[in-house]
Amino acid sequence: MSEQQDALEGLGPSGVLSALTWAGVSAYRRTMEDYDPDTGHDQAWIGGTAHRLLCDRLNRVFSTGKHAVDSPQSASAGLDAVAAGLLPGEHRKMPIIAPGVVTRSDLNKSPGWQHGRWRFLLTSFVYGESNRIPWWRKSPTKQSVAAQLKPEGFVECRQATLDEALDPSLAAAAQAVRKYDESEVITLIVAHSVERELRIRELYLGRSRLNRGGGEAWYWKHDLLATDFGTPGVRQIPASPGPRPGSSGVQDAPVRLRREAGEGDNRQ
Repeated sequence: MSEQQDALEGLGPSGVLSALTWAGVSAYRRTMEDYDPDTGHDQAWIGGTAHRLLCDRLNRVFSTGKHAVDSPQSASAGLDAVAAGLLPGEHRKMPIIAPGVVTRSDLNKSPGWQHGRWRFLLTSFVYGESNRIPWWRKSPTKQSVAAQLKPEGFVECRQATLDEALDPSLAAAAQAVRKYDESEVITLIVAHSVERELRIRELYLGRSRLNRGGGEAWYWKHDLLATDFGTPGVRQIPASPGPRPGSSGVQDAPVRLRREAGEGDNRQ
């Protein structure tokens, strides 16, 4: 089985893929509804706003961050808090994820979430340029993630080592990624973008590949907008799962559970 198949099969049945799709759609729907170039909004405003809202939506659906709770009962009692601020219909379509299935797992202050051995961070990119994202121009954290050990079975003429690929100034970030390699946690990237005139979006989950000097930006990527939301389910929070293999010692700030909410979603 390829790493991509392994990741999708690990994240799909738990509802994580649908949650990523829901969060991306909700974040960009609100961003583009508020976007007003006459007010002075520009592409930088769109990217920054969408990024912050995407973090917010992920915290809502995964019961993390300010939406963290300490029990399924608390999650079910907090429906109004999770629904507050969402657009009509969005909360109704929000996938139901049991508290504790996904936890916060930030890396060097870059917002991240983790399910099992799969952690994912966020990044924006220029619309239509997903295959040419210049990871070597991104933050030290994103560079070090792109320089993780290549997926098992991936073959190319020559793979630069982690130390060769990164500048000396990135040594600390590289060490952080090595630590997670050793614990068998693999860090993926959720990449998001929008074309502001046509208001069409791109949203991918994949394994970034350091492409200093050009070349492919991914070992593999999955189009999340081709992922169906799935069945929204009943408005009741399932029980929390037990401890997960590979989850110990990974989260920068262990946050567990989720509260629920009322209304809100629609695609652009």
